[in-house]
Amino acid sequence: MDSTVSVRRGAEEVSPAPTIEFIEGGRQWRVARPHATSLESGGIDWYDLAHCPTATLVKRNSHRDVWRVRCAGRDYFAKLYHPNGTVSQAKLLIRGATALREWNVGRYAAAHSIATVVPVATAWIGSRGARGTSLLITEAVTSAEPLNEYWLRIRDDRPAADEVTALLARLIARAHQCGFQHGDMHPGNILIRPNGRCREAFFVDLHNVRVGRPVGHRAVVANLAQLNQWFRRHATRTQRRRFLKLYIAYRDQYAQASPFSRNLGVEPAALMADLAVQADRHAEKLWAKRDRRTRRSGKYFARIRPAPGWHGHVLLCSKHPAPTACAALLTYTKHQWMCWLQNPLFWIDRRRHELLKDSHTAMVCMVTLPVDAPRVTDAVETECAASLQDGRPILSEGGGRKVIVKRPLARNLWKRLGHVFGRSRNLRSWRMANMLLNRDVPTAQPLAVVERYAAGIIRLDSIGLTDYVADSADLETFLTRDVAALDQAAQRRVKNRLIDTVVLLLRRFHDRGFVHRDLKAPNLLVNWEPPYNDAPRLTFIDMDGISHVRRPTGRHNIRAVVRLCVSLLGCRVCTHTDRLRFLRRHLTSPGRTPSDWKTQWRAIQDQVHAKVQDKEARRLWKLEQYGRE
Repeated sequence: MDSTVSVRRGAEEVSPAPTIEFIEGGRQWRVARPHATSLESGGIDWYDLAHCPTATLVKRNSHRDVWRVRCAGRDYFAKLYHPNGTVSQAKLLIRGATALREWNVGRYAAAHSIATVVPVATAWIGSRGARGTSLLITEAVTSAEPLNEYWLRIRDDRPAADEVTALLARLIARAHQCGFQHGDMHPGNILIRPNGRCREAFFVDLHNVRVGRPVGHRAVVANLAQLNQWFRRHATRTQRRRFLKLYIAYRDQYAQASPFSRNLGVEPAALMADLAVQADRHAEKLWAKRDRRTRRSGKYFARIRPAPGWHGHVLLCSKHPAPTACAALLTYTKHQWMCWLQNPLFWIDRRRHELLKDSHTAMVCMVTLPVDAPRVTDAVETECAASLQDGRPILSEGGGRKVIVKRPLARNLWKRLGHVFGRSRNLRSWRMANMLLNRDVPTAQPLAVVERYAAGIIRLDSIGLTDYVADSADLETFLTRDVAALDQAAQRRVKNRLIDTVVLLLRRFHDRGFVHRDLKAPNLLVNWEPPYNDAPRLTFIDMDGISHVRRPTGRHNIRAVVRLCVSLLGCRVCTHTDRLRFLRRHLTSPGRTPSDWKTQWRAIQDQVHAKVQDKEARRLWKLEQYGRE
């Protein structure tokens, strides 16, 4: 059976691509005729590429394997889709084979001049492909990069960035006007390929694309919100606004491209306002999904039971490690954590580790995780196990990565009852720190949390491991030690830059729905190397005072500012003028008159004085109760 589809890419006519269909080995095949000879002469078992010498595994997950295959002098990509689970089987019965669906989308795109990867063959079992693995073979695209990687390289080059913005707007506008809506519109599913002095953009991963129906206003906003999720962190507001203007212009240009074309009839400002609302909703759903996976076993996290009565959660790999990360840069296995944590109390032994804090509320140690970059070796695991058994210090020959270990303590009977039956401080810190990281708020990466239970309900102990933020100092130490050593002109420059960075961090912190009841200078780390020309890196530590309320009020904001101001009253480098600059910068925002901050400044001053008195009374109470502050 032959079929012919006229293919157009951009303004260039492509010769018709007939297809042939046949059955071989119980599988139904559909192959583009120009590639039939190459695929047949290669002698490759496309369903068993693991034993093919010219095949290289590119990606593998529970749903599909992606291979790059060299066949008859040509490069191809082969996707093998594996139905797993009842839900996947049900979807196959309703929709048909995933590879066949992606094949049809690719042919549809070619018929409507939408730039995508070119499918050349597909195979499935049964009438609808619901009984086994389905296969899709596409042409390999040479010299192409995912849009996210390409954009990060050229975003500061204005002509190149403008060209890519226009290219992207044209690609998406034509797709929408032709009834083509990508269900997973993120930059990783769009490739950019230089072609001489020009560039080309095209879609990949077509298995989640809806075609043949108009893309209305709500669908457009939802689709662009997916793309905006990444670009609002890596593109300026001006660049995103320019993209929307070009998108609307190209929609008008392609108004007669297909029967599915529609006129939005909105201005860029209105579209951007709708997009901002939808982008926030999309971000909240994505963040909530990422929050849930921190308590499950998967690619990034795992649940473990390293010792009798102990269980918890560990990090396997960090998807987006911070620039200041140390141990979070590595990839771990569940077996390694089981080995290291088979004796959790070893990590808070003050005789073998550096003690950072020993108070009535917590014990904090700095330890060395026995890892060798770039991976942990089996020899190190064996050494670790032997060290734990005989009580020797753990340190491999290649050194290790510094880690902060925290063990909460109860200071009275009421707190002991809370530790036993209430919410775990370490488990709450694990959840809160990952929530902050998922929302792009810089935080020390939690590595592991394990708790000891009796009878499965009575919590007896808790240990938390957090990544060490290298080459950093807390805000107060940075000001009194590093900034104080500078001359007056350099101090003014550094403090102004630091004020701006702290203000931006606090705005993002509150915009993401977090409040901090203990925002003091020691809980904010600064990573900034002389001569202080680059932007400083700030990192939150100690999650005990942080909570997520989604919509912080002005009272929450003022309370955090008051606490930060009180913590820096004893710092001579932080002058009254510096605090005034910070408050003015922090309290000035769109929609407020220039004098609004003055009223709040007076109220903050009163709260600062009251907080100082409360702090002194609290210090005296601690001296009386515990003999120390």
